[in-house]
Amino acid sequence: MLQKEQSVIQKVNKISNGFIPVMLNSIQENSSLGCNMFLKRNMKYDTGYVLYVDRKSIIKSSNLEQLKKRGIDTLFIHKNDHINYLKHIESNMAKFINDERISVNDKVHTIYNIAKVIAMDMFDSPYIVNEVKRSKNWVIDTVEFILKKREASAVMLNMISHTYCTFTHSVDVAVLGMLFSKHLGFRKEEINDLVVGLLLHDIGKTKINKEIINKTGMLTDTEYLTMREHVKEGVKILEEAGGLTPESLYPVVLHHEREDGMGYPKGLKGSDIHRYGKIASIIDVYNALTTYRPYSSAKSPFAALQIMSKKMLEGFDKNYFRQYVLFLGKIR
Repeated sequence: MLQKEQSVIQKVNKISNGFIPVMLNSIQENSSLGCNMFLKRNMKYDTGYVLYVDRKSIIKSSNLEQLKKRGIDTLFIHKNDHINYLKHIESNMAKFINDERISVNDKVHTIYNIAKVIAMDMFDSPYIVNEVKRSKNWVIDTVEFILKKREASAVMLNMISHTYCTFTHSVDVAVLGMLFSKHLGFRKEEINDLVVGLLLHDIGKTKINKEIINKTGMLTDTEYLTMREHVKEGVKILEEAGGLTPESLYPVVLHHEREDGMGYPKGLKGSDIHRYGKIASIIDVYNALTTYRPYSSAKSPFAALQIMSKKMLEGFDKNYFRQYVLFLGKIR
């Protein structure tokens, strides 16, 4: 678990001696962050960190005001507590997003890392109903933010990881789908449905043998057939969990279907594939190509699009693929 936690702790403003800065503006008043918080002390030859409150203490509004009067706008947490801090923000993410005192850049970094925590929990937790609810809430708040703050799109695109992992892949596909559907002019409700499905599109892999999921080399034919079952398993899991619109399931059930009928599980083609499935197919392949795996180096966006256009184009909806190329060129 520690290795996974370390992968979530990315792109914070500064890490010094294992401590991460936390802006006072991001702390919810009259609540506990679930982690020890420290004041930074600059000494003559070193930097020290002094405990301010322990993980069980409630931080009152009066505490925050006193700190600000002293010219302190930042507390610190230990890097091993970063996930607890992100879950604290997640519990009231709308308020965090709407706080104009926090920069767009800081908001995007925090929002993206919250999604990684949710996805990590989703692939570890047996209580999928709770993770589906968290996924929906994250999507609703983040889509609202992205639609309001034009400058947030480019920042969020730059957050995308280039090392493949099942849960980071789910987040990155969801982010790409969010930004692409915004580019296409989808309504907010449509973006929400698409992005929830993209964030959950690989949930069926929780039912696949972990030795196959984590294999560093190419899959055998038998292993590949087993892996293909993740689509059916994902739909089954989400239908049993409930709480999703029928449209949200399209990216889950259709992300491996192909325009030419050569996909799975049903071998659908052309107009039989819902547009959310067509979009999911393009983004899923693109993200896989642009991330590093033990058996494949990460391709540049240009190289990935070249491979897709020259070797895979018959499998994609040509109009959406063309729009995707334009979208990447516009947003970068």
